[in-house]
Amino acid sequence: MVKRIVRWGAALTGAALASALACAPVAAQNEAPGEPAAAPSTITATQAQDVLAAVKAAGYEATFYDREGEDSAYIEIDVDGLVSLIFMADCDEAIPDFCETLVLSTKWDRTVPISDAAIATANQQHKYVSVWRDEDGDPLLQWAILTRREGIPTPVFLDGLERYLSVAQDFWDVAFEGDEEAPTQEDEPATDAGPAS
Repeated sequence: MVKRIVRWGAALTGAALASALACAPVAAQNEAPGEPAAAPSTITATQAQDVLAAVKAAGYEATFYDREGEDSAYIEIDVDGLVSLIFMADCDEAIPDFCETLVLSTKWDRTVPISDAAIATANQQHKYVSVWRDEDGDPLLQWAILTRREGIPTPVFLDGLERYLSVAQDFWDVAFEGDEEAPTQEDEPATDAGPAS
């Protein structure tokens, strides 16, 4: 059985994520057919469509999934078969579309649980991201970017995204070390796999 990369996010429960991953993609607003929207000058977690526009303008293949009920909106990015998510997090309970943090997240689906030693080594090597093992023993990599109300300059956000995705690419071999039938990055990501509940 070929193991494939799966999507995952944080700041949400497993059930909420399962629901979020079932959402239908939403097209970017104010986007002419065949043309990416222009990138805004600043990024906030509240303006998900601005985040999407910036990501697409930077050349990434990205899809936006709108918030449903209590679930967070998120953007899915596919870079050479490595699927990562950007969650709009730290959202106000009274105003669920007002969010203050972008959570970059990647999960790898293993056959056997990742070892404590591999998790510890990953956290030592990558000081600005968090790596841990979920309830199924799969490694989860995350990095939070605080935007608050004022936002951050788009180039700063894109530099952070590029750095995160580079770390995620580098982590691929570690994520599957000692696993049976580890996939290659040429394998396509699973499109029907969601997080464990």
